[in-house]
Amino acid sequence: MTLKYLFFDLEYANSKGGINKICEFGYVITNESFDVIKKGNFIIDPYINRNEWDWRVVRKILTRKVSKYEHSPRFDEYYLDMKNMIENADYVFGHSLDGDAKALNDDCKRYNLGSINFNFYDIKLFYKSYKNSKNETSVTNILNELNIDGDRREHDAEADAFNTMLELKKMLEELNCSLSELIILCPEAKNKNENYEVESIVVNQKIKKEKFARALSDIGDNTLRRGQQSYKCFLQFLDNVQPQDGYEKKLLNKKFSISINYEEHHYKQMLNIVQLLCNYGAIYVMKVSRANIFVSYDVLLEDGTPKLCSKTKYVNQANAEGASIEIITFDNFMRLLGITEIELDKMPMVSFECLYRDDAVIKNKETLKILGKHKKEQEIKQEKISGTALGDMFPDYFFELSKNLEDVKKIK
Repeated sequence: MTLKYLFFDLEYANSKGGINKICEFGYVITNESFDVIKKGNFIIDPYINRNEWDWRVVRKILTRKVSKYEHSPRFDEYYLDMKNMIENADYVFGHSLDGDAKALNDDCKRYNLGSINFNFYDIKLFYKSYKNSKNETSVTNILNELNIDGDRREHDAEADAFNTMLELKKMLEELNCSLSELIILCPEAKNKNENYEVESIVVNQKIKKEKFARALSDIGDNTLRRGQQSYKCFLQFLDNVQPQDGYEKKLLNKKFSISINYEEHHYKQMLNIVQLLCNYGAIYVMKVSRANIFVSYDVLLEDGTPKLCSKTKYVNQANAEGASIEIITFDNFMRLLGITEIELDKMPMVSFECLYRDDAVIKNKETLKILGKHKKEQEIKQEKISGTALGDMFPDYFFELSKNLEDVKKIK
């Protein structure tokens, strides 16, 4: 019986709050010889308002006009076609397919439709193992590195699905192996979607929760200092915090920075301040040069002299040179937030749910510079322990594997 392979790719109208709205479902169906049986692209109305479109995506990624999507059928009208196509395939493939599987779950839940349950394999992870790279490679770059012409309509869902098919075909040719043999060699490429959950995402979320628990274990003295894992957690929270419901945007577009006299010694309180500012439409910035409101906090040393603060020094100098950074006391800042300092101290630890998403990374360029040195050290360390690429080691490795597998052919 001939096996049926399905390659698919999605494009999104937006991914606000980590929830994707699908606007393209591109697919290619082949037999096990990679002969194309059918291919196409479901153009989908994401059923959102015009102001909800991600206009960066519209301008730089999507290949069609918004009106084309808006005049197309909705996701629920394509649902049965997509479900039958996926569940009837013997093997399902895609590039970064964990994200696309989650997007299917997002829209299935949005339209109250049943979960599409299926096993799948990620071409990106096949190639990562093939090349033995610590970095993930885009569809276009894989095409270039494997010298495949492909369909150059980048970010057209059908073209991307077709290109992932060509990439898998080329890897199997280069390795001189079958698909089942490649799956044995690269078990990390296998994944599963079931009951609206992607297996790898669930595992990664668990790992992240444990990671944050470990990172927060070093804040016994409630300090916020560079070099601690808890400091990186704080920066990540700062870049990914989401507003909670029920708050008036009374501080909209305001940018606050607090004296290091307070900031460095009140880790838990700072997290709650970041959350409250986000709720009210404002943001917290680590660099006072980016702030338009500076919150002072006076601390006296043992000899009665005031403790110096580098942020205060900068603000005073900047204002003297023509800047207009407003300076308020910490008490007045508390009044703006509608709480007292005592109430702030008693607030529980914030929720880190916003950090469990795959896209919850540090985005601010200044923040990344702060962490850049540590990242470079980690990359150097990783390079020292990296081994031979799968493409190079395959003959020897495969020979050892063949001793234990009757259905594995011997490599000449």
